[in-house]
Amino acid sequence: TFFDMTEGLNLIDVWRTLNPMEPKFTYYSNPHKSYSRIDMVWTNIDIGKEIEKIEILPNTWAVHSPIKVSWRGQKKKRKRWTLNPQILLEEEFIKQISSELTIFFDINKKQQTSL
Repeated sequence: TFFDMTEGLNLIDVWRTLNPMEPKFTYYSNPHKSYSRIDMVWTNIDIGKEIEKIEILPNTWAVHSPIKVSWRGQKKKRKRWTLNPQILLEEEFIKQISSELTIFFDINKKQQTSL
């Protein structure tokens, strides 16, 4: 079910989490003369902790009201992974890569490939 999926993926409804009691709607059905909140922002709970504010803005010309999310982002920058170039000089690494490349080219020497 939908609720099993949200629980399994650790998702939260950002609007309801930050505004647990506020009745605000994103859609008006003229034929049914009713309002509903069918437009939602779902996110992983960890990212949800970084959201400062969420607003349902006034509907000026569309059927659905826009939703504005203010996200502060991550507090600390994560260092991007880079290969340590020293590993390329290690004898064991060179042997392993040479062996893997030999196997790769043996498998892919067939006529069907563009190698």
